[in-house]
Amino acid sequence: MSRKLRYPWIDEYIRNIAEATESPLKFHFWCAAACIAATLKRHVWIDRVKWKLFPNLYIVLVGRPGIGKGAAMNPAISLLKQAGTSNILSDRVTMEYVLEKLSKGFPRISPSPNGNSGPNVVQSPALGQQSLKLGVESNALIVSSELSVFITASQFAITCLSDLWDSKEGVYQYGTRGKGEWNINEPCISLLGGSAQEWLIKSVPADAVGGGFTRRVNFVLATKKDRQVPWPKNGYNCNDALIEDLRHISLIRGQFSFTRGARPIFERYYKSCEPNEFDDEASAVYKTSKWANASKLAEVLSISRSDSLIINELDLQMAIDKVEDVAKDLKVVFRAVGESELASSSDRVIRFLEARGYASRGEIMACNWKNFTSNELDVILATFRESNMIGERQVGAKTLYFWKDTKP
Repeated sequence: MSRKLRYPWIDEYIRNIAEATESPLKFHFWCAAACIAATLKRHVWIDRVKWKLFPNLYIVLVGRPGIGKGAAMNPAISLLKQAGTSNILSDRVTMEYVLEKLSKGFPRISPSPNGNSGPNVVQSPALGQQSLKLGVESNALIVSSELSVFITASQFAITCLSDLWDSKEGVYQYGTRGKGEWNINEPCISLLGGSAQEWLIKSVPADAVGGGFTRRVNFVLATKKDRQVPWPKNGYNCNDALIEDLRHISLIRGQFSFTRGARPIFERYYKSCEPNEFDDEASAVYKTSKWANASKLAEVLSISRSDSLIINELDLQMAIDKVEDVAKDLKVVFRAVGESELASSSDRVIRFLEARGYASRGEIMACNWKNFTSNELDVILATFRESNMIGERQVGAKTLYFWKDTKP
């Protein structure tokens, strides 16, 4: 069985989908990566001597309502379902349901020689007409278009997701006083979610932002659409070759190796992943896992390109660049989280100035009076001024403020 596509799977996917939606291209890239990660399961890995680094990814698309999070996720999930290469736990599930399904397991399918028959022979679109059921597996892709609903529905959702990302060998055990105990054999979980920034801030506790969950998740932020299409001409038609090649990818097995040129790139990056004392909490914890997230994504990019199980310089550098983009935006995603009671209000002022460019105090107050008082706005503006984060421009008798990062 050989590949049908001439170019890397992710490139072909984006080419097929980009013209059909207004979603940011970065959303399509990460959704395509999620498809491959969920298809690979525990079948491929990077050897870390004492443990294996599997290509499972946690991806959360972050942006305002209407920016195209769902429009990016839906075709990717539809394609996965058609290919039949991943166990999908769809939207509106709870963490308890996820743990129950994983503890029971999904059928593990293996190719069967032609002519085989018997009770364990099943029809598998991914592996051909005849396949063998060989026990069960605990591999799945969790899909949640409204991540805040999923993680707030259970008090231990964030803890469980953090633990499951590691894909450890052996049995993962989790028990609660009221729900009993779940035993999950060698889980390998990927996550594809979406959330508006404000809801994400409200649903992820402040102590979790600086904890294990945040360092495992690639929060992909987009503030605007890359393009607008008032009169779309073509809808998205799934390329059959994308499905066939995804099924081909599901058959790949083995350990990755790095080319001679990729090894020093990895070494430099690994050594750079140490947080600064004054990094914000989200950036600091994510920085400690950047090398792992980049390595996982490099596995996906290598498989997208070929069956070689070789990570070259281009695979690794592209993965690093994508992870660095995520790291750069983290301070924006979680800047409303802090010990100050005015952290959320301060973030709203920042977003208002970013959107307007220049605004007077009266304009800020007129559009945000439900969120903070006049005295609180004075404190916020004074804090920004002393931190050299805002600039001022005098127009007649009116003082206009602007957020310096936007450079209007």
